[in-house]
Amino acid sequence: MECSCGRTHFVDTKGIVLRRGAVDALVDWSRAIGRRQEICVVADRVTVELAGEQVRRLLEKDGNRVRMCIVPNGAGARPHADMDNLALVEASLKGADLAVAVGAGTINDLAKLASFQRGIPYIIVATAPSMNGYTSAIAAITRAGVKRTVECRQPFAVIADLDILCSAPRHLVAAGLGDLESKPTSTADFRLSGILRGTYYCKVPEEVVFAAEARAADAAEGLAHGDHASIAALSEALLLSGISMKLAGSSSPASGGEHLISHYWDMTAKDEGRVEGWHGAQVGVATIVTSALYERLRYVDPGEIDVDGLVAARLGEADLRDGIARRHGSHGEQVAAEFLSKHLQEREYRAEIEYLKSRWEDMWEGLSDVLRPAARVRGILDVAGAPVNVRDLGLTADHLRRGYLAARDIRGRFTVLDLAADLCMLESSSEEVLASSGCL
Repeated sequence: MECSCGRTHFVDTKGIVLRRGAVDALVDWSRAIGRRQEICVVADRVTVELAGEQVRRLLEKDGNRVRMCIVPNGAGARPHADMDNLALVEASLKGADLAVAVGAGTINDLAKLASFQRGIPYIIVATAPSMNGYTSAIAAITRAGVKRTVECRQPFAVIADLDILCSAPRHLVAAGLGDLESKPTSTADFRLSGILRGTYYCKVPEEVVFAAEARAADAAEGLAHGDHASIAALSEALLLSGISMKLAGSSSPASGGEHLISHYWDMTAKDEGRVEGWHGAQVGVATIVTSALYERLRYVDPGEIDVDGLVAARLGEADLRDGIARRHGSHGEQVAAEFLSKHLQEREYRAEIEYLKSRWEDMWEGLSDVLRPAARVRGILDVAGAPVNVRDLGLTADHLRRGYLAARDIRGRFTVLDLAADLCMLESSSEEVLASSGCL
């Protein structure tokens, strides 16, 4: 649809089936693409047993030629969305008319990007309400050690069978809630970047998911018990969250500073001998932190913002590069290139701080209706049995401190972490913010 923002919003996904027994709808949606097709079903060692074999039988019974691509396990006895597995899936799709992914985050990302690169449609059969990427037009892939989001194409259809989703392990359901609960801070970051940096902003993408997110938050307690209605509410909100990203043309409405902290933890996992954590679980904890940071910044007195002092204290590009190299080691050069894309020259920085000082209350008025207190975020996650501190994630206080200070480097996107840094408060108030979050 045409919008007052100047863009035409549209989605590529033709249908979403969210109900009990939804997997039976797969054949009709495959027929909407063609009959007697060459189909590749992409799954992992768990999801092939959970639903992959059922999917294969349904498609074969309808006269299709079906082959399987089983993505192997990596660290932590689970598959990862990296370049090796992407190459494996893309090779498996050679000659196929349609890809059908059976899985959640990793399998969805691999099949989405590989099918896009092959120029064929894909359908996703969701196996867990663990993240909001099913309906997005991006895929998260680790390339050369750096977590990147790559533009691709939405699925032709999403099959979300509640009988399957309700059987998902509780930690994956909790991860889905963690991913969804980033909505208040990611939306605030989306608005903040528009206010201060003039980047694209539109209310339509955020409005798509607000009511559904609120229903899921209210149903959080039921998630811990596998309640069907609660998992349906969560699944609906996650699917709408992915659509909101498509409408915006980027992940901005659903991915802010909290996601950068999670991505930082992922990027450092291999070098530290760790296994990447569950995306949504990490995002949930990081959301408590960025909510606490917003609360701290809200009470800054704009009269005490010293424009000249901030400009004088600002690091030059050479010092910035040195700091990034220290924080990111072998990934430093790639990270620096990304970070410097949002780094302002002195004149631009001064203008931004002057504008910020003069419009401080107006800015907060524009953010107040979406922000949620850190204690409220924690409470929603806690009643669902989701992680609420770094210990729950198998991480340490040092991981949180490093992630909090370094995460803003890895994307050219402006977030609350950058706002705090521009005010010389990211580091100076870090212990106060992290302590108040309760996540250490």
